[in-house]
Amino acid sequence: MRWVLLARLGGAAILAGVHAFWAGGIPEYAPFTTWGLGVYLAATVLLVPVALRLKDRGSVPFWTAVTVADGIALGILTGGLGGLEDPFFAWYVGDAAVLAMVMRRRQSWVLTGLLVVSYALAHLIGHQVTEPLVHVFLVFKVMTLMLVGGAVGITMGAQEERRVALESLQAETMELYAKLERSVSELRAVTEITEIIHSTLDVETVGPVLLEILHKVIDVPASCIYVIDKTKHETIFSASRGVPKESVRGLSGLEITGAIAPSASDNAFGCIELIDHPETLVVFCADTEAIDQLSPDDRIVLQTVASELVVAVENSRLYKLTKRLAITDELTDLYNYRYLQQRLDEEIGRADRYDKRLSLLMLDIDDFKRVNDSHGHRVGDGVLAEVGHVLKTTVREVDVVARYGGEEFSVVLPETDASGAFIVAEKIREAISLTRFKDADGERRIHVTVSIGLASYPVHAHDKESLLRAADDAVYRAKETGKNRVRAPRLRLGRVQVESTEQEVAE
Repeated sequence: MRWVLLARLGGAAILAGVHAFWAGGIPEYAPFTTWGLGVYLAATVLLVPVALRLKDRGSVPFWTAVTVADGIALGILTGGLGGLEDPFFAWYVGDAAVLAMVMRRRQSWVLTGLLVVSYALAHLIGHQVTEPLVHVFLVFKVMTLMLVGGAVGITMGAQEERRVALESLQAETMELYAKLERSVSELRAVTEITEIIHSTLDVETVGPVLLEILHKVIDVPASCIYVIDKTKHETIFSASRGVPKESVRGLSGLEITGAIAPSASDNAFGCIELIDHPETLVVFCADTEAIDQLSPDDRIVLQTVASELVVAVENSRLYKLTKRLAITDELTDLYNYRYLQQRLDEEIGRADRYDKRLSLLMLDIDDFKRVNDSHGHRVGDGVLAEVGHVLKTTVREVDVVARYGGEEFSVVLPETDASGAFIVAEKIREAISLTRFKDADGERRIHVTVSIGLASYPVHAHDKESLLRAADDAVYRAKETGKNRVRAPRLRLGRVQVESTEQEVAE
């Protein structure tokens, strides 16, 4: 409130000039100007330091003290110098206007009333008012003081109300702008997430990116999101951000309707259900405090992303299923002929690059037609499926077991030479021979055997076609020589044809 200091000092300078003028030229007025100037200066000395420390420009005690001091000073001057045609009336008006500007309306009216009392008493005490017209002018001046204060107060009040209304409108506009900006950011994030999710059928790879984009619009430092298959009670998709990998685990063992997330460090995590379909549940987990602070808009964004994620996960599952069915035999759940051809190309190329060996087993179920004729094709299909199961459980995980066609099966043995292949083939032959398969009554009374031919690359063949042909020839030889046995291809040394025996196979 430095302007108060300047105004008081300016007023004191004016009064000092008036006092100096009248003290020299009109001595009878000197006592009044002395007292008036003294009261004004004393008030200035006392009140200006207070004004400089005030934070509230409309302080009622301060302006009351100013009004009282000015009323006394101006009353002395007006009473003593009234014969000079009321020179300080304008000062009263100025004080009334200032009070109306800095005070509330009701308070400014009260303090303006004090100025009116000061002015009226100064006239009544200091001057003989005998003529009615003088009374009328005095009343007119008193009303002018009140009207000036009221008019300025009403004007300032209207301006203040307008200012408040404009500030409120501006605040509302800024709030709407902020909401619009946030909505645009959320829409942009959802659009970006949707594009990323549907840009690949391998949806597992986009999980961290998804949460990173969400973090830009939803301030959650650490979070996890899970898609759960409710029918199987297993997690089919999960992603995390800011959570240690060792802390992230599936929700398959959790309560579906009240899942509790894994703990990250020592912070308590909570979960909310974003989507709860009959078959699918989407759960978002984060710090409990962050979950509680999610706004309705945040939850809408999360639910929108969750909906897109469910579609993407389902598409990914269908793609994987389609891809699996394309290379899998439906009856035996083994790889099919197409995949066998593909893997043989890959393994032969790998064997060439790294100078490795590769062996192929070809199996044919002996007299399988008799099983179909005796027990029916449905039982025969069951026997084929069980033979496939025996094959998978007998060989290594790296070996490729495929259904070649009909009752024929193939086993690709990477990095296995002829002697190693013979051991595996004998193990398979013996396992199938010892297994009893179910008949139409579900009893295990069916016995089958297999004839197995083996061929090794590059000992018995120089490419894929010759390897398949050599293994097929070996099966035919196994059939010719009594079935339920393992044979390798015939080897020709010059003009002498040598029958393959176990010793040859070992070589």
